[in-house]
Amino acid sequence: MSIKNADQKKQHILDHESQLANQLALQVLEKPKPPIWMIFVPIFFVFFLQKMNQYKSGLTEFVDNYLKSRRYALEAALEAEETGRPANVAGLVEKVGNIPEQAKPLFAEWMNVLVDHYRLLLTSQGNNHSKLVRAGYQSKTDYLLFCNCLNKAENAYSMALLPEMDGDNQDLHHVIQKINVCVTNLRRQDADTIFS
Repeated sequence: MSIKNADQKKQHILDHESQLANQLALQVLEKPKPPIWMIFVPIFFVFFLQKMNQYKSGLTEFVDNYLKSRRYALEAALEAEETGRPANVAGLVEKVGNIPEQAKPLFAEWMNVLVDHYRLLLTSQGNNHSKLVRAGYQSKTDYLLFCNCLNKAENAYSMALLPEMDGDNQDLHHVIQKINVCVTNLRRQDADTIFS
């Protein structure tokens, strides 16, 4: 695999992950809606504009956080393909930083699933993400089986973090479940589009 080819595939993968992250953020974060009367009272409209700015920065922060671990996994997959050695998943666990002990094996499992997926895409033939997925997985069923494994691994890791998170446990559980449902639906739609 040439460096140029690997860089192009890496960019296709990152672009796709970014699109998914943006779609997910729009579904998970609630956009503020101004009451109609607010338009006629300028001081309240200023507060609404502040809420909109917070929402926009929240979207950006959500996407950045969503992509962080995926970027690490993609770099590990690329390095493994270039060197011919297994991916250093233990190094990824250390790279992420302060993860509660009970969550580390679940994070490692999630990273293993992602790294294997990225390695498959990096070694597949195609000049866009859809072609890489079709070449790598061969069928919609196989791709959906991967998506299911990824969803389970990611959700298990998120749930392991729940006891350590600041905030109301019930609210946090609701957010994690909402993210899980939304990302599962987005990946199914993605599979439908790729294998249509």
